[in-house]
Amino acid sequence: MIRNRRHLLSLLLFVSSLLAWLPGSHVTKLIIENDPVILGRYSSGHFGALLLLTLVLLTAAAVMFFTRRKPVAETVFALLMVYLSTGLSAFVLVVGSGLVNKPRFIEQPVSGVDPDTGIVLSGTVRHWIPNQRHELLQEDKPEQLRSYPDAPAGYPAFPLVLTSDAHGFRNPEQREQYDIVAVGDSFVAGSHVSDEHAWVDLLRQRTGQSIYNLGVSGTDPLVYLNNFVTVGRKLKPETVLLMLYEGNDFRDAPPVPKAAAGMKRAAIKDPTLSIGFLTKASPVTQGLRRLTEDVLAQVGADAPVPGYADTVGFMPLRIATPAGVQAYSFEPKRLLYLGDSEQAFAASSDWQNVRDVLEQFVMLSQRDGFRLVIAYAPSAPHVVLPLAAGQIPAQQLLNFARMQGKGLPDDADTYKQQVLARLDSQENVWMAWCRERGVECVSTTRPLREAAAGGRQVYFTYDQHWTPDGNAVVAGVLAGYLSGGR
Repeated sequence: MIRNRRHLLSLLLFVSSLLAWLPGSHVTKLIIENDPVILGRYSSGHFGALLLLTLVLLTAAAVMFFTRRKPVAETVFALLMVYLSTGLSAFVLVVGSGLVNKPRFIEQPVSGVDPDTGIVLSGTVRHWIPNQRHELLQEDKPEQLRSYPDAPAGYPAFPLVLTSDAHGFRNPEQREQYDIVAVGDSFVAGSHVSDEHAWVDLLRQRTGQSIYNLGVSGTDPLVYLNNFVTVGRKLKPETVLLMLYEGNDFRDAPPVPKAAAGMKRAAIKDPTLSIGFLTKASPVTQGLRRLTEDVLAQVGADAPVPGYADTVGFMPLRIATPAGVQAYSFEPKRLLYLGDSEQAFAASSDWQNVRDVLEQFVMLSQRDGFRLVIAYAPSAPHVVLPLAAGQIPAQQLLNFARMQGKGLPDDADTYKQQVLARLDSQENVWMAWCRERGVECVSTTRPLREAAAGGRQVYFTYDQHWTPDGNAVVAGVLAGYLSGGR
């Protein structure tokens, strides 16, 4: 029997804590975006918010039930103090414990004018921890336990060795001078392939030239410039091979800073650890993530996904080749990144900021006398969509894009035609700039597409990067270009 208002409020809080769990997340959207699905129905953020809300509501319900003789104001104040002290303690524990883990990458802030070139540096220089060696097993499988229904097998597993040199870049040896310096992100560094499978190493073998790999994952064109000015130039290369990856280099590209009066000489500062990094690196956070993603995510992982086949059933994209059916998957954002017209992309700040970085490399090539070659790395949908365009239902393609995109055409056939017509927009704008500036540029798009059509799996099924086969194709293209020139 409910004897007073406090008991009624306590009951309402308890019932609310249960009802909050009824609405689930958009499971199909989570699968398409390659996000964890907890308990078969919740996103990580949704689950975390529900867990926190449940704890808050149950605590409040218990306090209201067992402290009926205390004034309401005193009860509310006690609850607030409990929440505040618990929150602060958890924050200190999580952030403080993050100090015990080493970062995977080292980022050092850099700012000021480089005295030798006059280039203004800003942002960071980034590299791996120096002098490391890691031996792993590379498996091409869905990252999340609840993934695409009837997920096809990916690229065969293989052992992976990753080493870093004294500067924290991926090179087998250290020299004072190199014939070629390769600059870029994970597509240059060779993400998800072993040292000997990365195209930089394959190019080294094909050409017989010494090549320094200055690529590092998680970077943008401005970091490419910082890394080259602070490290690459000192190696006195005869050729600089700069690779742009359209999958993210043209997204939110930071602007090149301008020189200003009184600007100080460029200096690289000691690495800094942000609160965000410490939170992610904390053993507490990592333990909770393992609990949710490796244990709780197993609940309902094999359950059917209602409506998936009709909504976005073409993903993963399956392509019939002479070597059998190959599968490729990608997130909607990779498709949306290719959605601008040439005019819109050429006028965007993203392209203009990247173009300004390229202009800095052109200036350096003229100043230092090295040969500048810019290579274009296309994203997976740019390469494989034309190979399977006829088998993708237009409505499913539009549904897929709407998982992350807005302002798309209402007519599915119109959208599909627009997607296919604009796949080359970014590459065409880049190539037009190359012709205008007289810069040597080479695209890997067509060779990768031809290799995929012929039966070689050039991208992993469940990752955006090139497989060993894809790296081999790129190495062949670049070796042929460097030897033939223009």
